[in-house]
Amino acid sequence: MAHFWLIQRGRFVTDKPAKSLNIDQNISYDYMGSAEFEWGAIPKAFRRMMYHFHKYVTVHTGIFSPDGEELILFCKNEYADLILSMVKEFIANPYSLKEYSELEKIPVAKNNDTSWRGRVTDFWWNIDSYEYGDWMACMSPKADLLVKILTADHADWWMSKPEEERDKEYKDSLRW
Repeated sequence: MAHFWLIQRGRFVTDKPAKSLNIDQNISYDYMGSAEFEWGAIPKAFRRMMYHFHKYVTVHTGIFSPDGEELILFCKNEYADLILSMVKEFIANPYSLKEYSELEKIPVAKNNDTSWRGRVTDFWWNIDSYEYGDWMACMSPKADLLVKILTADHADWWMSKPEEERDKEYKDSLRW
C-alpha cells in the first residue's frame, strides 16, 4: 500500500469562524521545519483542492478519540476509500513521515493533553502531490466549520478569479 509523506499539522483557532471565512485565519499551522512545507507547497495544495472542489466529500472514518470525537476526512470522492484505508493503516502501524503528524495519537490521546503522550492537533492536511493527495482531516466538532470555510474560500476567492487565471494557477500548482 502507498504511504503518505507530507502531512501539515494544525489547530483550529476558535470554535467559531473568524470574521473572514478564510482558511488561514481559522487554522493555525504548526511549523513543520522542512523545506517541503515551504516554498509555496501549502498555497499550491490549496489551489489544487479549489480547482477540484466539486469532487470533494466529507467521509466519516470510524476512528474515534478517547473523548468520543471522530476523525473526519475531506477528500476527493474517487479516492475516499483508498485514503481512509491508508489513514487506518497509518494509525494502526505508524511509519515515518517527513515530519511528525500526531494522527497516530487520535485513538489514544485526549484532546488538549499537553503531556508528551498528548495530542494538541485537531487539523491535518496532506499536501502530497499524488492524485490521492490534497486531503484534509479534522476532529468531528470542527468538520462543519472546515467545510463552511472551504466552501466560502471556493466561492468568494477561487471562483471570483477569471477562468483563465484559475487554470493557470492550477497548472502552476502541479510543479514544485
